[in-house]
Amino acid sequence: MEKKKKSALRRLGRDLRKYSDAYIMIIPVVLFYLVFCYKPMYGILIAFKDYSPAAGIWGSDWASSHGFQHFIDFFQSYYFTRILKNTLVISLTSIVFGFPAPILLALLLNELKNEKFKRLTQTVSYMPHFISMVVVCSMIQMFTSSKGFITYLLSLVGGPDYSLLTRPEHFVPIYVLSGIWQGVGWDAIIYLAALSGID
Repeated sequence: MEKKKKSALRRLGRDLRKYSDAYIMIIPVVLFYLVFCYKPMYGILIAFKDYSPAAGIWGSDWASSHGFQHFIDFFQSYYFTRILKNTLVISLTSIVFGFPAPILLALLLNELKNEKFKRLTQTVSYMPHFISMVVVCSMIQMFTSSKGFITYLLSLVGGPDYSLLTRPEHFVPIYVLSGIWQGVGWDAIIYLAALSGID
């Protein structure tokens, strides 16, 4: 066993010397994941503790029931089924309508013969990706208000003329459609790159 360990260490030393450039190049990537992905994970402990900002994470006492009291309270809560249902509905709706949207846009753009119009359409479609989420939320709130642009257009074809965000049944469509609007152009770039390699 000791011989195997020494042999493995020798091989590792040889490998480090031989491929030192590659190991040096990987250091920033490893540091990135350690600092920004693994280090923050210790904060998960808050879920198992009666957290006190004054005591800090390690100084706070563990929650009762072996640290699972907060989870027990959540699962027994009146809101648990509602939260679970809302999460599943929003996630499934986003996948069903959000996943094919960039593929369809990429296929449509790929069929355009006019290069100038194609570039213009692609630029306009991925510009919303660079808009801050705060600005996007403000735009949605303005457009769907009782005097907003979208509400006005809907009222012309017999739709509602009230603020759309005041009704719970409109939240999921607004959330999903605004997500598609913001991400469809940027996501289509990946599919366009794949399609450009096809005759």
